[in-house]
Amino acid sequence: MRFGPASALSSLTGLTGGAARALRRTTRRARRGARRSAIAAPLDTGGFLGASLTAWISTSPSLLPRTWWMWAVNIGLSEVYGYAAGALAGRAVRRAGAAIGLEVDIAPDHRRRARWAGACALVGITAYSWVRGVMRQREISHLVHQEPKNLATHLVGTAAGAGFSLAALVAARSTVATAHFYRSLLRPYLPARVVGAASLLLTAATVAVAVDRLIRGRVLEGMIERADAANRLISPDVPRPTSALRSGGPGSLETWQSLGAPGRKIVSAGAEAATISRTVGREAAEPIRVYAAKSGSRTLEDTVDAVIAELDRTGAWDREVLVLFTGTGTGWLQEWSLSAIEFLTAGNCATASLQYSYFPSPLTYLADRRSPQRAGALLVQGVRRRMAQLPPERRPRLYVAGESLGAFGGTAAFRDLPELLRTVDGAVWTGTPSFTPLWEQLTSRARPGSPAVAPIIDDGRHVRVVTRPRDLDRNYWGGLYVPWESPRVVFAQHPSDPVVLFDPSLLWREPAWLQERVGHDVTPAMRWFPWITFWQIASDMPLSIAAPGGHGHSYREEMVPIWAAVLGQDVPEEQRPAQRRRHREIIAAIREINPGA
Repeated sequence: MRFGPASALSSLTGLTGGAARALRRTTRRARRGARRSAIAAPLDTGGFLGASLTAWISTSPSLLPRTWWMWAVNIGLSEVYGYAAGALAGRAVRRAGAAIGLEVDIAPDHRRRARWAGACALVGITAYSWVRGVMRQREISHLVHQEPKNLATHLVGTAAGAGFSLAALVAARSTVATAHFYRSLLRPYLPARVVGAASLLLTAATVAVAVDRLIRGRVLEGMIERADAANRLISPDVPRPTSALRSGGPGSLETWQSLGAPGRKIVSAGAEAATISRTVGREAAEPIRVYAAKSGSRTLEDTVDAVIAELDRTGAWDREVLVLFTGTGTGWLQEWSLSAIEFLTAGNCATASLQYSYFPSPLTYLADRRSPQRAGALLVQGVRRRMAQLPPERRPRLYVAGESLGAFGGTAAFRDLPELLRTVDGAVWTGTPSFTPLWEQLTSRARPGSPAVAPIIDDGRHVRVVTRPRDLDRNYWGGLYVPWESPRVVFAQHPSDPVVLFDPSLLWREPAWLQERVGHDVTPAMRWFPWITFWQIASDMPLSIAAPGGHGHSYREEMVPIWAAVLGQDVPEEQRPAQRRRHREIIAAIREINPGA
């Protein structure tokens, strides 16, 4: 029998159609099985109890008062952790019971009573922990001198946290359902030993693509676009300086547009000579503020050269004091620190900095943590090389400073404390992150028994850790330091600053500062819990800079006495009241010229 082309094509089409129908039937069965086995499954008992327990703990206090989204983050992530841990623990208990032949059976009437008793206990404990958490939030608000949040904040945050944990559970079960789907789909075509590995790889690839589309494709790119737009924005509320002693002003080598939004704010702010003179009661000079920004067309080395060129142009080498600032990720500098220097020196000073990135500090640290360190090191090295070319009598006293990521980057210019003391005349580091190498070196040699929030280093001979202005003269316990020698270095950090205290080890280890519970603006009711405390401190960080001055990551009025001490403006004991009065007048003047500070 012979077959023509038409009948062969018809047979091939029939075979292909049959295979496609079989594949569709298999796919439909796999999908239905996946949904039944994963997404629609009831809550695991152990997971539910674990989530309840961690939710109760998550309402415990941390460093700062919580907004609604901080409540949501704490409750949501804690419940996710608790559910996973509880489910694993329940499975381990069941397997152990089966291995030893242990079986527990409860009579139906007793089971009903046990369920009601358990439900009442859950509701009661949940209500108690929530109310206790709200009261603790009020206590924290009073400690940091902040208005307590209203009840709606706590209610909305709790509901959002529960919603977040449910969404996370659905996402986890969807991942399991995807794995079941791939396993059912591949089982008819692959050997049993290969199916598990293949389905795992396919599931991992699916999750990776979804996360990449969501996190990198939307979140990160959106953050970068917003940061770029904010950096390019020229606000009408930020006037271009009219002084030739400011970058971006008349005769400047840096254009107004090139400075970036933070740079434009920095050179536009600050007091004029007349205001400084009126406040300090003596003739004042016009302060110099120099700034340059890295761009796509110039490197960090080029940017440092631009800063030095601006220092040359403005005659900064003839000033008494020159302070090099390393900024945060966006290039931001703390105006309180800048203005304090200018008032305390009667304007006989110059400040200089550069922008190495326009990303927010968390994104800069995650994506490019080398840039702040290189910026801090290159700026100090470049300025010192230029100063070495000047006659000794023309060289200003050189100081360095930085806040937050700026402190992390600025300290990178020095291998250790001896090099810092040999290189500059003083330094002020505020809100220094715990992972800063120089800070880690110093705390490793702190006096045994000194508090973790304010370690005593070499009896305060050169370095003093200041949680409030009174720590300039005495240590945290009230004991006397040895006489303060120059160069002087201050690490300013509040006990309630989460940026200073945050560390990945919070996930698994209780930190010394929590064991001691000595922070004057931290509730003694705070406790450490694995995983939970890590996220509590992490959620405290974003808004910590908005805390009232003297708390959280907000360093304001205390910068005046701190810089006075580092600059060596000591007075005899009988003149201290008059000095404090002058400092209060400077603080009032800074507030007047910077209402938002």
